[in-house]
Amino acid sequence: MTNSNTDSKSNSNKWTTLLVLCAAQVGTSGDNSTVGVAAATLTKLFGASMDQIQMANATYSLIAGAMMIAGGLMGLILGWRKSFRIGLVLLAISEVVAAFSPDINTFIYGARVLTGAGASLTIPAVLGLIAGNYQGKDQAIAFSALAAASGVAAAAMPVLFGTLLDVAGFKVTFLTLGVIFVLVLLASSKVKDVEVSKNKPKLDFIGILLAAVGLLLVIVGTLKMPIWGMISAITSFSVMGFSPAIVMVIVGLLVLVALLGWEKRYESKGGLALIPAKIIYNKQVQTGLFIGALFWVGSAAPVSITVPYMQLVGGLSAAQAGLTLIGMSIGTISVAMLLPAKLSHVKVRTVCGLSLIGAATAAVTMAYGLELGGTNSLLILGQTLMGCSVGAMASQCSIIVTDALEPREAQQSGGIQATVRNIGYAIGIAIMGVTMLTVMTSGFKDQVDQNESLTAETRTMVSEMVTVPYLSDNDFSVLMQDKVADANEIEQLVVINQTARLESARSGLFAVGIFMLLFLFSLRNLPNRSLMAKSE
Repeated sequence: MTNSNTDSKSNSNKWTTLLVLCAAQVGTSGDNSTVGVAAATLTKLFGASMDQIQMANATYSLIAGAMMIAGGLMGLILGWRKSFRIGLVLLAISEVVAAFSPDINTFIYGARVLTGAGASLTIPAVLGLIAGNYQGKDQAIAFSALAAASGVAAAAMPVLFGTLLDVAGFKVTFLTLGVIFVLVLLASSKVKDVEVSKNKPKLDFIGILLAAVGLLLVIVGTLKMPIWGMISAITSFSVMGFSPAIVMVIVGLLVLVALLGWEKRYESKGGLALIPAKIIYNKQVQTGLFIGALFWVGSAAPVSITVPYMQLVGGLSAAQAGLTLIGMSIGTISVAMLLPAKLSHVKVRTVCGLSLIGAATAAVTMAYGLELGGTNSLLILGQTLMGCSVGAMASQCSIIVTDALEPREAQQSGGIQATVRNIGYAIGIAIMGVTMLTVMTSGFKDQVDQNESLTAETRTMVSEMVTVPYLSDNDFSVLMQDKVADANEIEQLVVINQTARLESARSGLFAVGIFMLLFLFSLRNLPNRSLMAKSE
């Protein structure tokens, strides 16, 4: 009888721990979802431009991506639960800073930087606590529950906090997010900690510095490609004629190569490497990291393309735009939970292959769900299919990694997994941004050049524009009023802009589809069996 009660209590504590960890995931995912539907609010409140809005969306990934590897190591030094709680404190503070931001720069470089710093401790701790507390099928269920929590956040938060933005305002919305993190912090006393080695590893300061500098350069350079140019500079700011963005990426990659050399030397001398060789050079682990990154690329597509399109073109409010994401969220939740619970026998290669093909199909479907005046039903269908696809990816990516590692390495891998996911998110946004900007600019210029009803002066003016910004009809009309005197010509330019804007958004989604298909080749590194049915 005692054993039965003990087992029951142990099971209860185990799933209480998971509930709290999922609540933290809901909070961080919800914060991102809220910023994703706040485009119109940021424009109205701070006069934010489209590139500032994209930077607000990406800064979280930028800072978190640069710091999460160190966050994974901090969990082994401080203990996973303590690291988890420190991260929650930073997240709560970040929401207060966001609520009282006086301008867009404070919001981006104050609040969003703090959010990334908090997440760099919280998310690796969540993954480390799951890897340490759960084994076998329980671990597969726990990781899938985490993916479902992201889906819940993606479903509920845009609607809930979009409505708050519309009704109660910016300040109340972000203060409410802060309350969520405070409540999770209070509940974290119920989290079952994972025992770490009594011989605490020394902090690899040189490795942390190299990782932070290298990742910052790569991620910032990647995110700035739509603004500064991919290869050639499209602004007056250049490095020997080259875009500063590509220079930053190349320098960042060289720093990361130096990091790998340093880590190999550090590990050979008995130190705990920031990136252990057993993690980074394992082919199965690499594929798991790829799948985790692609989960975020797929998730970013609606936030970066379809939601802004619905708001700028269709005139939807934050709450209305959020409602359109419910299908995607339901797909994510359903598939992430269904696979380990009911289809645990399905081979990992099969699940990942279908998810990549499904995501590519979803991106194309979403593209044709966009129209000149707004959207059609294909958009919801495509977003739902994307949700199902990324839900399948989320159910597999972490267990692919932990299956190939020893327990301590599996716990430490949380920081690396989270870093790669954020890099994937940044790369995804950059790919979409570069594609959209290129198609927008070239498409608009070509159509203007071929339109003989426009004056030679107007056509020359347009041909000399470095880039054509992605704007609403009203904002584009205001922009053209400073350049063109004839109201008739401005109307024609607005119509041309509508077509170029649609093709630009569609091209961004096509790029996502191609990106997904490119990674099908990596699936050969996966075992030809199910990882969800792994024995205890």
